[in-house]
Amino acid sequence: MTLNNYKTIHFIGIGGIGVSALARYFLSKGYKVSGSDLSDSPIIRDLVKEGAIIHIGQSASNVKNLKNVLVIYSQAVNSDNPEMKQVLKMGLECKSYPEAVGELTKQFKTIAIAGAHGKSTTTAMLALILVEAGLDPTVIVGTKLKEFNNGNFRLGKSEYLVLEADEYGGAFWNYHPFISGITNIDREHLDFYKNFGGVKKSFRKFIANHKAGSKIIFNDFNKALGEVVSKATFLKRYSISDVPAKIKNKIKRMLKIPGKHNQLNALVAYSVAKGLGISEKIILKSIGKFNGVWRRMEYKGEFKFPIPNFQFPIKVFDDYAHHPNEVKATLQGLKE
Repeated sequence: MTLNNYKTIHFIGIGGIGVSALARYFLSKGYKVSGSDLSDSPIIRDLVKEGAIIHIGQSASNVKNLKNVLVIYSQAVNSDNPEMKQVLKMGLECKSYPEAVGELTKQFKTIAIAGAHGKSTTTAMLALILVEAGLDPTVIVGTKLKEFNNGNFRLGKSEYLVLEADEYGGAFWNYHPFISGITNIDREHLDFYKNFGGVKKSFRKFIANHKAGSKIIFNDFNKALGEVVSKATFLKRYSISDVPAKIKNKIKRMLKIPGKHNQLNALVAYSVAKGLGISEKIILKSIGKFNGVWRRMEYKGEFKFPIPNFQFPIKVFDDYAHHPNEVKATLQGLKE
């Protein structure tokens, strides 16, 4: 059965940054949405305000009375989860978050942003370019944007879906884009992929989901990514090194968020937008207006030490970086 066969959706692990965005999609389309998570959070409280019925804590009793419901579960949920056990016992249809999003990608002209690092920033930047261009996209992104009322979802009225395509657990193998931007690949999620060869194989599998003639925009300064994409001869391939030097310099000057890594992210967003036929003027204007996203070098304010005669305030930034190369790039950006 497809997503359209249901009017009620239950989410196990609804508080996740990706799952919550999908829940918002269904709420915006008039579905009845319920869910559960292990603990309360600002995301969950926002979902409740938007109309979701959410249980804090997960137990069989949360789902015992559900009928004619599609159950969507987070990748963090395993077969030992009490709700999952009950759902399977009841014979309800279940889809993982990536499987459900994969169904959605078939209903839109999907623009996917993949990569080990920089996905959220690049997805957000590209989404705002499309909004500025009047293309009115639906957006699912793994972070919060001030422009989306501090949310991780935007409902559009056009045929376009801008999607952050996460590689963890092979999630993006389920997606079917007609154009993609890939920021880089790295030795990431080795609990799942085991080694760098497994990571490369995974990205090749994602690329293989594209129809012949689809476009792939990639950061060829990332050597391993260049090698992976070079084998996809059935696609139209465009590298960010092909962007004219004049444009690269403009982007470097006008970009408000620091760091070489963010310049590369911006070049991917620029190139994908050009591939969609958006004018250079609109793209550059949007990049110049971009102020960054939640927990990506996010400025939180100043802290003054409660020490006599210590007059120097310390600037405080919040950053999600957790991979060694992400931490290195963040520190370099702050240094700049």
